[in-house]
Amino acid sequence: MDSVPGMALSAGQATGPQLRRMAAVWEQVLKQEGIKPDDSFFTLGGHSVMAGALVGAAGERFGVRIPIRTLFEHSRLDDFTAHVLGLAAPAAPRAEAAPAEVPLAMTAFQQRIWLAELIDPGVRNHVPLAWRVAGRLDPARLREALGRLVAENEILRTRFVDDDTGLSVRLREPWVPAVEPLDLRTAPDGMTAWLEAALRRPFDLGSGQLLRAALGDLGDDHQVLLFCLHHLVIDGESIPVLLAELDRHYSAADRPRPVVQYREFAAYQREQRDSEACTTDLDYWASTLDGASPDTPLPAPARPEPNGAFRIPLPADLLDSLRAVQSRHGVSWFMVAASALAVTLHRRTGLDDVTFGSPTANRDQPRFARLLGPCLNTAVLRSRVTADSTVRDALLRMRGAALGALEHQSAQFDDVIARLNPVRRFGHTPYVNVTLNMNLLDDHAAVLGGAPLTPVLNDALRSDNAKFGLTVTMAQRDGRLIGLVAYRGDQLGAADARDLAAELAGLLARFPAALDEPVMRQG
Repeated sequence: MDSVPGMALSAGQATGPQLRRMAAVWEQVLKQEGIKPDDSFFTLGGHSVMAGALVGAAGERFGVRIPIRTLFEHSRLDDFTAHVLGLAAPAAPRAEAAPAEVPLAMTAFQQRIWLAELIDPGVRNHVPLAWRVAGRLDPARLREALGRLVAENEILRTRFVDDDTGLSVRLREPWVPAVEPLDLRTAPDGMTAWLEAALRRPFDLGSGQLLRAALGDLGDDHQVLLFCLHHLVIDGESIPVLLAELDRHYSAADRPRPVVQYREFAAYQREQRDSEACTTDLDYWASTLDGASPDTPLPAPARPEPNGAFRIPLPADLLDSLRAVQSRHGVSWFMVAASALAVTLHRRTGLDDVTFGSPTANRDQPRFARLLGPCLNTAVLRSRVTADSTVRDALLRMRGAALGALEHQSAQFDDVIARLNPVRRFGHTPYVNVTLNMNLLDDHAAVLGGAPLTPVLNDALRSDNAKFGLTVTMAQRDGRLIGLVAYRGDQLGAADARDLAAELAGLLARFPAALDEPVMRQG
């Protein structure tokens, strides 16, 4: 990849020991061994979430604060190491642990989704999870492990109370989740049926019991492990933590250890909202979104249709076909997917200015990297093109927009909306009613009690969970990209949703050859 002019440092400044220290960080984050000095972050399979984890871990190891843009502009190990060694800014001090006696704070994300459910009781912010188990888990031992997990992690026994004093967050005593037994040996649809029922049944948010579990017997020494949690207590980045901690309690019942509690993150986030960095980031977003329409229009059906979800057909070798584009332009595969979605929206709406949202993980502080609980923010990605813009132009602009979003995460989405004060429409979230998600299923594979767990992706569940007009999810599993679409039938008809998805899939499939195509349709 070409570095930004004037920013490159000589790779000779990085000594052998320094390169080995940095290589150890890369190998830990990328989960690969034998990384060489001329290996590129992108050709090694790096993506945006890994980028945040890598610069955080490298910053802690080398005692400097590393802008995430550095990795995209110096993607080879030797170049990145040399540049990091040239940084002089000290790393930010780690936040002190919150005293146990302080009142519990909510994060902006928790407050937003809680309010959404209070306003519209039909909204469900449930997170269904399923794994195939190659082996046998003991139900009683699993239940005991879940109980120890709950006792150790306050977020799993947090009560969300709405009373005369307003909305508040409190702790309850430890509790032990039930593990519902399921006989699925002659009921192949039983797993989906359990998950669908769990999704339809609302949680009692004031109970502090926002986790449901089941263990299904498939026969032939195989099982399925099923969870349904509320989004108030978990996010995608928490799932590997949940599995690792559950395995620790399942495998060794007498090994408790101190853990970082979610209230510490909530208190840290509240402190950050009053910081100079947050003010700077709010100014950035106000400038970035100045003049943008808060709503990317979708072709609503004449009469509301049922919500829907389906898989987008993508080539099996899509990730491999994008490697050269990633290395040449310093982009992640997520940036390519975001550019393809933006171009598709430009073409289908005829607009030269569109916005959509994307969840981001606020885990740049190393102490929160392995925290159980939702550490999410929402970034707005804005794409503006002209009559003669090409797909390559859209890609490079999206790269800048995505890096800008990652560099200005201290401002919470809710504060950005309050600052901009856009016109609101019921059922439409300003700027992000079209949303692009990234789901790293490879990170959700795990081992529990020695039995391998393989994540199960169930497309049918996504229609019940459609929160935005259009949600596109790009999932990475076994080295492949899987595309999923969910939509609200009152905002987008089934035929239009499939047409849009087909156009997006076609552009992704030919993306390397489409870089010189005009974004806007001619004539």
